Amino acid sequence: MHDRAQRTTRRAGSRRAGRFVKNTAALALLLAGCTSIGTHDPRVRSTVDFGPPDAVSLCLYLDDGVSEERARGLVEEAWSTEAPLYGLRVKVTGVTRWHRPAFTMDGILEALSREPLRPGCDRVLALLGRHVGDFIWGLLPLPEALGAVDDDTLTHAYAVITRVTINQIFLSPRNVVRHELYHMLGCPEHFDMEGCYRQIAALKRWKLAHQSEFFPAWDSVKQEMLVSRESVNARLNSSGP
Repeated sequence: MHDRAQRTTRRAGSRRAGRFVKNTAALALLLAGCTSIGTHDPRVRSTVDFGPPDAVSLCLYLDDGVSEERARGLVEEAWSTEAPLYGLRVKVTGVTRWHRPAFTMDGILEALSREPLRPGCDRVLALLGRHVGDFIWGLLPLPEALGAVDDDTLTHAYAVITRVTINQIFLSPRNVVRHELYHMLGCPEHFDMEGCYRQIAALKRWKLAHQSEFFPAWDSVKQEMLVSRESVNARLNSSGP
């Protein structure tokens, strides 16, 4: 019981810290108009060996009113300028209809994290429309979470792609999708592009060395690599309520 209580406390602390970081980053992004998790540093990036070309298999979960054509086009547009930098494509391999389950970020992520990684999926990205509460929220001068990723595996994320609030003047759906894709490729920290480069390279290197068909994930809480869908699903189950 004591160990379980400790794990629950750690998870709660991690989520609170994650919310603080995400909210702070959202405000910073809003003010700075950033379009990724940081500013590119070509000099540093040139020192990192990203290895041969590879791909990450992305399964899309689409909310009501989000068409498959638009969703595929948005992912392609969001990652088109980044793919050549790392020799890493984001390949949509599955599309599932998924009604937005909640209004808040926590509610959305909790429901999304219950969706297991299925064969052929390395990552899950939900593209969401708007909830009636968003319209009310948009009338208030408050920050909002236009996207988020789970802390435990960095494999499940969502992005709001229907524009109704002033925040989306500064953060377009394309930019939000790009931002979450970076997180799902192993970059948990905002504004640490050097660390991001090295993390992407490390995940690619492991996949190549082990001839794996799964692009490994990163547990940003335990600071360890997750090298199979089974390990990702087990981690998500262990972090549930």
